[in-house]
Amino acid sequence: MIYLLSDLHGEANFSGLKDYIEKSNDHDLLIILGDVGLQFEEVEENLAFTEFFLSIKKNIALIDGNHENFKYLNSFPVEEWNGGFVGRLTPHIVHLKRGNVYTIDEKTFFVFGGCKSSPKWKELGLWYPGEETNEDELRLAHDNLKKYNYNVDYILTHKYEQTPVRGTVCEKLRELTNYIEDNVKYKKWYSEFFHLKTY
Repeated sequence: MIYLLSDLHGEANFSGLKDYIEKSNDHDLLIILGDVGLQFEEVEENLAFTEFFLSIKKNIALIDGNHENFKYLNSFPVEEWNGGFVGRLTPHIVHLKRGNVYTIDEKTFFVFGGCKSSPKWKELGLWYPGEETNEDELRLAHDNLKKYNYNVDYILTHKYEQTPVRGTVCEKLRELTNYIEDNVKYKKWYSEFFHLKTY
């Protein structure tokens, strides 16, 4: 089974992760659609959550959201995994890189994390550079979509970037969203960001 979860923000939304740990087997995979929040703050609760998360012995793949410590996430070694490149956090946990396509259980998953934080989070200092996409990531995304003949089974993003919300639109991500909708065939698109549990 492949499970989807999002927006842990440390242990703020812990119940879904707890359910996966208790119910899953060694062949299952949890994909987290961003905002895990590892090493996001230098506070005891967050550091304890990070230590706990990295100790999990269940299969987990995460994409990045906007509430991430990108310097920390990008400090892990990069390796090939299921046809794309990942950051290897632990033997059981990988960070799915933006613009890659992964083949899992004979299904293809195009992945693109990140988005733009609202001004209030930046005012509070709860923000790290790297949340918005860059040209290299977009180029990789377009190259991989072309490689797969603009046809994948699933699209996984942290945010479906379409309608402006409180000044938080990342224009490059919106352009990519529109491009995929106009040019790519897919079965399902899963995203989160708004904390709406619709799947």
